[in-house]
Amino acid sequence: MQVLFVWDANGSDDPEAARHVVEGGSPEEDIRRTALELATAAWKQREITDLWVERIAPQWPPRRQPGVDRALIRLAVWEMTSGGTPPKVAIDEAIELAKQFSTEQSPAFVNGVLDAVLKEQRALTSAAGATGGPGTKPEGAGDVSPEAPEQAAESSESREPSAPTSPTPEP
Repeated sequence: MQVLFVWDANGSDDPEAARHVVEGGSPEEDIRRTALELATAAWKQREITDLWVERIAPQWPPRRQPGVDRALIRLAVWEMTSGGTPPKVAIDEAIELAKQFSTEQSPAFVNGVLDAVLKEQRALTSAAGATGGPGTKPEGAGDVSPEAPEQAAESSESREPSAPTSPTPEP
């Protein structure tokens, strides 16, 4: 999250800034390498993620969100769509980090946005799987799709209501 925050603040994926951030974190080389890999993957997908988030929460597009919230959402969406992390784990981690590092309203906002993303992803995967036959994974099933159908928000269970609440904007 910290690497994404720094890259977002600088407007580029500066490897030197990223290395400086991760060196201040864990002493474990494997953890630092994994952190950089996650940040790089989420950063490469940020434009698609931002479009998706802007469609879900048009009143709070990424440019109006606190930087920490943007970083958390981008990372969690990548984790949810890459298939490497169970979606509920990614959402819970993002909520806990928002509680610790962002505004008072951020945990509810992050949860609402990520819950809506999860519902759309499940609806798309389910619909694509239904046309692909049993046991087949549809092409791009783990990919982010900002053009998800509106009815997707009506399917799947959720941890809390999915309507995002407004975070406190950055000054």
